[in-house]
Amino acid sequence: MDRPRRTTRTPKRKDEPAEVVQPAPPKPRRQAKDRLTYLLESTKSPLTKINISDIINAEAWNALSEESREHLKTLLPPTAFLEDGAVDPGLFTDAHFLAAAHTFQDHIFSGWLTPTHKTLVSKYLEEIRAGTLAAPWKDAEWEACNQAPAVGPRGKNGRVLAGDVAEIKLTDLARDNVLLPGDILAYKRTFAHLGITIEKDVIIDAVDPKTRALTVFLSPGTALYLPDTLVANPAGEPSSDTQSMTVTSPRMLETGVLDLDARAEKSRRPNGNAWKCFTVWRWREFPGGQGERGGRENHGTLFYLRGCYYHEL
Repeated sequence: MDRPRRTTRTPKRKDEPAEVVQPAPPKPRRQAKDRLTYLLESTKSPLTKINISDIINAEAWNALSEESREHLKTLLPPTAFLEDGAVDPGLFTDAHFLAAAHTFQDHIFSGWLTPTHKTLVSKYLEEIRAGTLAAPWKDAEWEACNQAPAVGPRGKNGRVLAGDVAEIKLTDLARDNVLLPGDILAYKRTFAHLGITIEKDVIIDAVDPKTRALTVFLSPGTALYLPDTLVANPAGEPSSDTQSMTVTSPRMLETGVLDLDARAEKSRRPNGNAWKCFTVWRWREFPGGQGERGGRENHGTLFYLRGCYYHEL
């Protein structure tokens, strides 16, 4: 068995002072600016958990320095002051003021005052001003909330009898004479981010008896109106530079119009509802004299006519 070894550590002398252990330096407290940012932006801010009237009231107002009060006065509406220019003490118990204060608490709690949310709002506003932001879901939401009661599935004859109005196709309107040869489809759409409004008249020349596809004529380039010979009754032959295309949807027709106009590149065309961009002009029931577009009258947009067609099924 191994014998125990003696320690080599030098024993402490009795008169040697004990080693003093220095406490760890305290962590630096949050700077005043950081604390203020936390209070006004964080979803965990204590301001979201208190009665706001406990800290924003007439007593707290009077405790502020004169300089602070003068600055805050510039943020108050004229109704907040008495005739002598002093702030009305009743302001802090006014129902409108308290509602605004509670909304402020809700915005902090919801994260609407965080830098991330502010960045998203700024981006949204920039896209709105530039015209590059589109919300196609709004049309879907509107149609979903304004549907007619469903009356059954699509019938054997191909007529749309139910479902969302969006199921109705351009060919359905052509089949049931909602659209007729001789009708003018007037296109108009503003591209705010490009600073232009594109307009062009398109006339229906024929409807295919089997597919119900529309064959249309339109002028080349940026020309808006059709030649007089095409809008007359009866219509004459198209000129050599008149363009022709066959389409089965408003989106297809809009793409053709914009490609022909060539001012809005495909990469710079925001999403939109083409049904709302075309207005139908048709011969008057009792023609008499000349008028717009060869004596035709406005029958509404394709979007409007599709809705009427749906509700009449």
